[in-house]
Amino acid sequence: MSLLAARLAPLAVLLLALLSFAVGLADLPVQDRDEARFAQASRQMAETGDLIDIRLQNEARHNKPALIYWAQAAVLRATGATGDTPIWLHRIPSYIAGALSALALIWAGTPIVGRRAAVLAGIMCATIYMVHAEARTAKTDAALLLSVILAMGALTRAYLDTVKRWTTPAIFWTALAAGFLLKGPMIALPIAGAVMWLSTKDRSASWLGRLRPLPGLLWFAALAAPWYVAISISTDGAFWASSLGGDFTDKITAEGEHSGSPPGLYLLTMWATFFPWSILIPLALVHAWRNRTSPAMAILLGWLVPGWLVFELVPVKLVHYTLPLYPALMLLAGAALVRITDGTMRFARWPAAIGTGFWAPALAFFATIAIAAPIAYGDGPDLLAITGGLVMIAAALFGAISLWRQQVPQAVAGLALAGLAMGWTLTGASLPSARDFWIADRLAEAMSAHSCLSGPVALAGFAEPSSVFRLGTDTILTDADGALSYLAEGQNRAAWIAPDLLDETPPGGVPDVTEITGINIGNFRPVTLRLFVSPGVPAPDAPCPG
Repeated sequence: MSLLAARLAPLAVLLLALLSFAVGLADLPVQDRDEARFAQASRQMAETGDLIDIRLQNEARHNKPALIYWAQAAVLRATGATGDTPIWLHRIPSYIAGALSALALIWAGTPIVGRRAAVLAGIMCATIYMVHAEARTAKTDAALLLSVILAMGALTRAYLDTVKRWTTPAIFWTALAAGFLLKGPMIALPIAGAVMWLSTKDRSASWLGRLRPLPGLLWFAALAAPWYVAISISTDGAFWASSLGGDFTDKITAEGEHSGSPPGLYLLTMWATFFPWSILIPLALVHAWRNRTSPAMAILLGWLVPGWLVFELVPVKLVHYTLPLYPALMLLAGAALVRITDGTMRFARWPAAIGTGFWAPALAFFATIAIAAPIAYGDGPDLLAITGGLVMIAAALFGAISLWRQQVPQAVAGLALAGLAMGWTLTGASLPSARDFWIADRLAEAMSAHSCLSGPVALAGFAEPSSVFRLGTDTILTDADGALSYLAEGQNRAAWIAPDLLDETPPGGVPDVTEITGINIGNFRPVTLRLFVSPGVPAPDAPCPG
């Protein structure tokens, strides 16, 4: 890599990431359940100005700290957006964090695997499925990814004794504080895994002193502690009962809204979540094992292996949980690609066969979703979705064939294009066209046409947070009796009620006017809602005739 190319490569990767994550940012409707919860709570924070106590309608939301809510509320305040804020504004912090993660990975990975491999890892970060998904989602995970990369980059410099006197410790402790304000102690898992791995290997942890622990801890406390103290006082300790005794414990015991899964699930799903670069996973791990005694490989294995084992053992498994560990895998894959380029490794034999064998079903999976989602859950074939799906298939196959031919530049170009096509097609065309999934948006569209109906909307049979985000903070989530009572107490009121909650099912309404049918994306159950109006009767076919 020439000097000019080396200097321009990080900028090129940043621009690639910004372009990669931008398409679809405003096209994909608000998603249930977590994104809608974060976005609605952030909207309320911006409206009330209360930066301490996080609320979702009138209920406390104490399962996560405040930083991502602050970031989303800051965007709303800066843009002057109020009321029915569009979801893309709430996604901006995740979008920026996702793009910066690709850039930060080059900084973090260069002392470990060299600039060429780190740049390749940055390209992977900009085009991988899981980062695509989180950079377009208004919740914590993209920002947590950035925090982890920065903290691990600083930790690496401490271990390799390339610390800049105050800058490196400042980055470490600031990133650690940001992680704690995003998702509590989750950021500590990859860091603790790496520290234990390296300290056990060297039988010493003295290198941690290069991070200036005493002033660092004071700086960490100055950044993170004020909000934790304030929320403890504001809620009389209820925050800790909810976040640790509720949310955290539910993840361990699988007693919350998410059921438990057996160990090995992440090993199975990584072929899709790391797509299109998952074809390199076996070769990357072989390279790491062969060089496991080197400081670079020890850092990456410590970053990856202990945390992965913990995630596999925890009963509740969501596919994005392992995202903070993926940068280590990206750097390992980047290092393997450099070895292929230099002729010291080959993409061949059983690592290539296993990688391709598990990668191919992931390609088929994403291609099927891209092309079939509008057909199965929308109004029929979508030309843009079909075109994007075919481009993804062609680019991915070109990349895989180039790998087998040991043609690394062509392989990187093909796989990167496949990642771009996948992200753009899914979020910009396929999923938005699957109208059955976006019940809340269709409810909002229907209500916007019913100008004669006023006041909050009551819902019975669909209590997803997306409905609150789209219909307003004062939306009433209730049962059938509560909805009918609400209608009887005033004039020109509206309620959407699932017919199967009523003793007598009313006759069918007009699709997308007085009746909404679809799929609850939170649990994939079918949903049918009928519009009722005051004093508690089914709405006529045209509730507000023009």
